[in-house]
Amino acid sequence: MTMTASARKFDSFEAAFRMAFEEEISGETFFAALAEAEQDPRQAALWAKLARIENRTVAALRPLADTLGLAPQDESAVRQAGRAEAAEWQALPFVGAMEIIVRDYPGSYLAEFQAMQATAPDQARASVQLLIDHEVAIIEMARAELAGTGESEVPLDDYLAKVATLIDSIPDRRV
Repeated sequence: MTMTASARKFDSFEAAFRMAFEEEISGETFFAALAEAEQDPRQAALWAKLARIENRTVAALRPLADTLGLAPQDESAVRQAGRAEAAEWQALPFVGAMEIIVRDYPGSYLAEFQAMQATAPDQARASVQLLIDHEVAIIEMARAELAGTGESEVPLDDYLAKVATLIDSIPDRRV
């Protein structure tokens, strides 16, 4: 199974942002494929909500990616990579997937985004903070799932409300 268990090092902000943006794009199809394959309706709905989070995050990050010239040349290939990775995760029980998120995401994706914040130009700081916030929401959701609190959607809903406000504030955006 492909998983980044520790934070990768990048030579520049641009390299880190390009990778993060591509992984958000592939993340949408990754989570959508998990939702489509999931038999449990509640778990399928959580996977679908994670796909929506990735979709909305991409929409919010796209203006910066376009401005910096960091959008992928072949988004369909990036999306296909997300589906391919999901095929590996589909064999996992839902709880096993939540355990991976709780175990690996703080030291990998979240740590990468936090490191990126330190090198981000002023125009990119809000976008990087959005990456941090979305990762925290996903981790909090997985922790709530494992704890059985029944409130695992709360951090996801809070993030979706935040990103919707941000997207609405982007001038002349059709998303």
